[in-house]
Amino acid sequence: MKFKSERDILVEALTAASRVAATRLIGASSGVLLTLSGNQLVVTGTDLDITARTTVDVIGIEDGSTVVPARLIVDAVRSLEAGAVTVSSHEDNVEISLGRAKFSLRTFPVSDYPKLPPVSGPITSIAALDLIQGLNQVVRAAANDDARPLLTGVLFTTENGTLRLFATDSYRLAVRDVPGVKGISESEDLLVPARALQELQRAASSLAADAEIGVTLSDAEICFMVGNTSIASRLIDGNYPSVLQLIPATFPNQLRIAKDTLLTSLKRAKLLAKDSTSSVRLTMKERNLEIRTQSHDAGDVEDNVDADYNGEEMTIAFNPGFLIDGIEAVIGDEVVLEMSDSVRAAMVHGVEDERFRYLLMPVRVQ
Repeated sequence: MKFKSERDILVEALTAASRVAATRLIGASSGVLLTLSGNQLVVTGTDLDITARTTVDVIGIEDGSTVVPARLIVDAVRSLEAGAVTVSSHEDNVEISLGRAKFSLRTFPVSDYPKLPPVSGPITSIAALDLIQGLNQVVRAAANDDARPLLTGVLFTTENGTLRLFATDSYRLAVRDVPGVKGISESEDLLVPARALQELQRAASSLAADAEIGVTLSDAEICFMVGNTSIASRLIDGNYPSVLQLIPATFPNQLRIAKDTLLTSLKRAKLLAKDSTSSVRLTMKERNLEIRTQSHDAGDVEDNVDADYNGEEMTIAFNPGFLIDGIEAVIGDEVVLEMSDSVRAAMVHGVEDERFRYLLMPVRVQ
């Protein structure tokens, strides 16, 4: 195999594949597969649960395939000067060169690389802007603890013919309705690993506003097609917890505040919240919000900001990172925080747009 490619284009494809490569394993599974046919190079990475494939236009010289250590080839190509990189494989090594610089890297046998099924099945098209915007809001609430595999996914469900997304790590719950987008599966819910959806978000970051994402679905796998990249993932098997019933119908206390003002103050308070047990306390009074963090080791920080508040004077505490996540996900210049009391879950959402709702459990403080 031999080809030439612009460095930056090749680095982008290699990086996408290397992120999902099974780096915890040894052998071919920890590498990326390069397959050249004519002037098209397919770069593949997989950990058997998630597979990323990117097709790149190159100057093909000799067709073939090779498997190269994932992280090493990314670092090698990135370290070269800008320009046309030449990649050539010979038996058990691959040469990567540009100008006077040349890497010679050991490769893995192509026969040892996992046999992956091709992308197949009927394709459903979804407006990329709507889907990615929804994922940006909910994926952040999924758990990253493999001990609770069901919570590491995002639930795709259909409500009145419209796509609805759920994610929770048991401390917070994010819900996003995607109007105008039909459910991917009308007959059943789909639980998609959040890690695969993060790769989808990255792949779609440069799409045009009117672009679409293709989706194919099988019994155990879902595949998203974004431009010249496909992200395939196994679905998580199991029954997702009934979470919608956790959202209270009403809240007696409501805070309305400028989004940027609140975020700036919270990020300042978070500087002293050095561990997972730290919290930020919000004390709400009419037209005023006091934000405070105390640390026995570092000191304390206090801020007062203007806000519209309707309800009883109260103090409630949150994990600052979780609260910031929810507020950052709100679309618009203002954010609403609704509460029942200091011990029950609070709700974050926009002023006029309630397609996104973020339920957050408070932290008990002494």
